[in-house]
Amino acid sequence: MSDLELILKEDLPGSLEEIAEVIGREGALQLVDACGGTRIFVPRKLRVQHKLVTLLGFEQARRLSHHFGGETLTVVRAAELMRRRRNREIVRRYDAGTGVRQLARDHALTERQIYAILSHVA
Repeated sequence: MSDLELILKEDLPGSLEEIAEVIGREGALQLVDACGGTRIFVPRKLRVQHKLVTLLGFEQARRLSHHFGGETLTVVRAAELMRRRRNREIVRRYDAGTGVRQLARDHALTERQIYAILSHVA
């Protein structure tokens, strides 16, 4: 089961849930990763060089434009959701053999924080 399959529709904050219905959970989470905590304008007419096309790919950006064109969306940070996602990734990589030091470096955390994350799943 992939990380995205573990994120239930109910786990998404309201505004992000609506975005996910249009472009899928993966696209919505990409938007949070890149733009969380900010507002983005979704143009009615989409150009190939637009930031949304670069970020999401043309098809997802087109769907977003079709549904939200002309609106400014507030992209939530979804901090708790992203933290749980990060922690699952840490556990998965640790179980696959990645060392604590490397995990700490990759996620900009301390080794102590990695051990704390791992101890919550044990």
